[in-house]
Amino acid sequence: MIDLRINREALARNIQKARENKVILPTFENMKHPETVPEVIQQRLKGVGLWDVDSANLFRITWKNQPVQSGGLYQAIPNYIELPSALTGVKARIVALVGKWFPTGCHKVGASIGCLLPRLVTGQFDATYHRAVWPSTGNYCRGGAFNSKLLGVKSVAILPAGMSRERFEWLSQIAGEVIATPGCESNVKEIFDKTWELRQEPDCMIFNQFEEMGNHLWH
Repeated sequence: MIDLRINREALARNIQKARENKVILPTFENMKHPETVPEVIQQRLKGVGLWDVDSANLFRITWKNQPVQSGGLYQAIPNYIELPSALTGVKARIVALVGKWFPTGCHKVGASIGCLLPRLVTGQFDATYHRAVWPSTGNYCRGGAFNSKLLGVKSVAILPAGMSRERFEWLSQIAGEVIATPGCESNVKEIFDKTWELRQEPDCMIFNQFEEMGNHLWH
């Protein structure tokens, strides 16, 4: 289960930091049913690009974004494609959800916010002290670093050195720190070896998607 014990002093600091940065947090209900997003946020989104570093994009963490690069709001059904029988060779309808229209171009931005939000709103994560550490082979750490940037939170992205140059260039503008571990996408152990080192530093909070119930809850 998700630990909901509250650290009131850290929570007070988080609230103050959010006020200073004019950050409003979405709820899981907003992400599941974006028609519940406040009108003032929807009006703001009309002038915001999908990948812009603007905290309003926290409200675009939903499968139901309009498929446009800028100014989009929401639609009734998720973005998807249907694979035709001529391609699959079976009669069954096969539908694949499309993550392209999330900020960062991948739904893992949702998995990461699902992990961070419970710690943030309980004060277990102190936005004025902690660094959010995001280990993955790519998309989850990209999502975590992006959300951290929107929230004004210090972040550390850990991913294999063999991932694309474009990925590292983008992260260099978004994450507080980027750590490249040996190997490529299959070298997961090296990522978590580095994570174990950082776990010893008191200001580092590790968000391992495979042990966070918030990941499961968001999905």
